[in-house]
Amino acid sequence: MNKKKHLISYEVGDLVRITIPKIDLSDIDRPTLPCKVLEITKNNQYVLGSKFEIINVHYSPGEIEPLGTIDFPELNNLPSNKISVREAAHLQSTGLVIGAICNCKSNCNNNKCRCKMVG
Repeated sequence: MNKKKHLISYEVGDLVRITIPKIDLSDIDRPTLPCKVLEITKNNQYVLGSKFEIINVHYSPGEIEPLGTIDFPELNNLPSNKISVREAAHLQSTGLVIGAICNCKSNCNNNKCRCKMVG
């Protein structure tokens, strides 16, 4: 199936998330990476910063989606070095992150839920 995402225009400072490609995920990684829009290039590409570093590739509006919150403290002070999406996905593994955004489709009320297991 081919799902079309609504193309939303983002501003510098907006909180967004990107889907991590399956090839870059391990079994314990979250499927998305919370980011902040740091810059918009001339050709409408977005430079994104994660908690760990600035992502070393640019994203188009169709590749990112709103984070769903207006405050995400881990994105307040971002480092200035560059990192790949794979490295960022590995660094944000569920066991290392506290206060992560829930991507569950249920109410997080059974023991199979990552959010419930982490607490």
